[in-house]
Order: sequence, then structure tokens, then C-alpha cells
Amino acid sequence: MSTEIQLSPGETAVASVIASLRQAVNRTAHIVNLKAGPQDPMTTELVGIYGELAFAKYANVWPDLSIHLRTGSYDAKVGAYDIDVKSSRGYRWKVDPRPGKCPMFYVFANVEYATVKLMGWQSAVELQEHEVEWVVPGHLEPMQSFPNG
Repeated sequence: MSTEIQLSPGETAVASVIASLRQAVNRTAHIVNLKAGPQDPMTTELVGIYGELAFAKYANVWPDLSIHLRTGSYDAKVGAYDIDVKSSRGYRWKVDPRPGKCPMFYVFANVEYATVKLMGWQSAVELQEHEVEWVVPGHLEPMQSFPNG
């Protein structure tokens, strides 16, 4: 069961600015998005930040609005937990669960413009143990059971 978050017009405007700045920083550093679909890189950035903002709203934490090179960093902090939010316009997400490459938990989001469905979460340890590279909804724990740090 997913949790639906509606982003406000102001939140989508902030997301557009952050996404364009992150896009510029990442391309300058030759960082390529891990994406499953044929969408353009700017759409990938925007979908990602929409998921991050929706999770921050859900968890009642301040969103990471930084624009510096963020590869290998987490998207949110909930108590002592580092969270990476994986967002897609579909229902599968690419992860890199190698030790030292991942946060404590992943949260997975389906994004349809300003409507974001937080589909669930999974621990990095669980993904590492099962050597999961692509996550689908059947792999996920419900958002209602997400640890609060």
C-alpha cells in the first residue's frame, strides 16, 4: 500500500530550480544518471527531486536542497538513519547496494508530476544480502512501517 503525497505549486517551482542546478553540476562533472527509461536527463533530475521533497514532507524533515556534486550521498536524514530516495515514473528502481556505496535505507517513489506515491522502503543490508540491483514493488516494506530513527 503506497502513501500519496501531493506537492504544492511552490514545492514544484523549488524542485524545478534545484533540478536544473543539479543537472548542470552533474553534467559538468560527467556524472550520468542511472535511469531505466528513455526520458531526458532533466526529467530524470526533476523526478528525483519530486521524490525527495515528497519523502521529506512525509517524514517531516527538512529536504536536502543542496546542489553540490551529490554522488554517493544520501537524500534525507531521519534521526540517525541516512535515506536514499529512488524515484521513477514507473514501478522499478535501480540501486547500487554495494557496501560503502549506499545509505542505511532506500525509499522508493512513483512520480506522476506533483503527485508522488511513496511505494515503500527497504534496508540496504537486505538488498545487499539478496544482491538486488532492480527493485520492484514486491520487494518493499510498507511506508507505515518505516523506522523513525
